[in-house]
Amino acid sequence: MEIDHIHPVETLNVADILSALGIDCGINAEDLQPCYVIPGNYGPRWLIPAGLRAAAAVLGIWHPYSLSSRMKWLAVRMAARAGALQYLPSVTKVNISRTGSSQWYERCGIRSQTGELVVLVGNPSADRKVVAFLLDGSQQIAAVLKVGLTAAGGLSVLHEAEVLLKLEPHSWAPKLLSNHPDLRAAAQEYIPGAMPGRKFLPEYMDMLCRLPRSGNSTNLALFAGEMASRLHPFKTQLNKLAPDVLDRSLGCLNRDISIPTMLVHGDFAPWNMRNHPTKGYVLVDWEWADFTGLPAYDLLHFQFSDDHLFGENGGGYTAIRRRSLCTEYFRRMDLNVELLPQLAVAYLLHQLESDCEYRGCRQTGYILRQLVACGPYISSRQRDALSAHLL
Repeated sequence: MEIDHIHPVETLNVADILSALGIDCGINAEDLQPCYVIPGNYGPRWLIPAGLRAAAAVLGIWHPYSLSSRMKWLAVRMAARAGALQYLPSVTKVNISRTGSSQWYERCGIRSQTGELVVLVGNPSADRKVVAFLLDGSQQIAAVLKVGLTAAGGLSVLHEAEVLLKLEPHSWAPKLLSNHPDLRAAAQEYIPGAMPGRKFLPEYMDMLCRLPRSGNSTNLALFAGEMASRLHPFKTQLNKLAPDVLDRSLGCLNRDISIPTMLVHGDFAPWNMRNHPTKGYVLVDWEWADFTGLPAYDLLHFQFSDDHLFGENGGGYTAIRRRSLCTEYFRRMDLNVELLPQLAVAYLLHQLESDCEYRGCRQTGYILRQLVACGPYISSRQRDALSAHLL
């Protein structure tokens, strides 16, 4: 199935990235800092200061999931450790201003012998950003700096900064170090620790159930009305892909039921967790957080994301509803498990709006298939026909 991208994929160059960071290409010879550029699918992916052996440790926190990607990335890390990145055929070299890089250390209050940044460029999206790792005097990661590459990217960075400030009392979130609204940037503490595997662990359930509850509630029918308004710009295209599924899904939520709201991380997944030696599991990347979100959102996100990214072998919603995880979560959250279909539809509609608005419709087909699977309003014959149409 072909889906038109609402937002075209933008390929950036090094100058675009440096401009977002407020760094120039080093006109003064005494201020030159050579950097190696590791490419990705859409332009530069990493900027690594030449000769910086500590960069290998930074690269080591990046863990691709596919076997082929892991093997390629292992070769890059080994080259960085050996000081031989320049010999990889795809790597290029650029000179940048050392003063421009070191200014970020001053802004963030980090002491460093070199003032060198290791820069990761985010994937193309409407809210694209760069992530820079700041190293302290002992060449350990002292802070993670995020800078918006787009207006939406800047808003998401500043939103995360506000969230982290509110979560300061909790050990399961990083501490905000500095906020720079005029630069669309914010810095937070780096959380060391292993990234867990894909399996949903009991510790994750404990974490989800202790996320703060707002003390308020939202009406499902009101939520449906808000989603209908937000999805209206995409309705014509969605109806071409799956006739009436959007209206039927919204109708499923048109019920006068109040649901308690709570803090939702928004991207609860293994790659956004770190197993800290003393703090236990810590959640990072709070850019999509919502303090008045619906319960089960994060649990469903974990399950649906794994199913979508790794081949839909998990069975999607049909398998999720049968898992004891859902029953346990609803019991511990004092919720009626019969609300699962409605909360799943609410989650999927929210993902559908985000996918159309920010991600260029890359997951639309999968989301529509899951909405069809959730729908008690669709006969088995209609469901089979729609599923076949969406493949």
